[in-house]
Amino acid sequence: MAIFDGCLDLAKSQVALRALRYGHFPADIFDEYAWDMMLHMYIAGLRNQVMYIDNAVNLTSKNKRIGDRWISHLRAEGMIEVDGEVIKLSDSAMKRMNSYHEEALAAMN
Repeated sequence: MAIFDGCLDLAKSQVALRALRYGHFPADIFDEYAWDMMLHMYIAGLRNQVMYIDNAVNLTSKNKRIGDRWISHLRAEGMIEVDGEVIKLSDSAMKRMNSYHEEALAAMN
């Protein structure tokens, strides 16, 4: 298995586990909205899929106002790039997400 397949599977597992966790506990005690958005953008990036702002907001189950605020914050931090309605992780953030997931995979073995 290529490392990116492992990273993709790990990121997808994180999203699935978060959804499971939210089914058992109130979401506000685990709120990591920016991280959830970045996970979805990371998965889209590894799959070479286009992510739209509305998708990023809808996938993280927040309202548009909160989503726009986090998108502005992530953009100001250089974590994401926005081109019209298309949103993606910056090259730097993608490298950092890869590094994080590679280290997480190594820690699990």
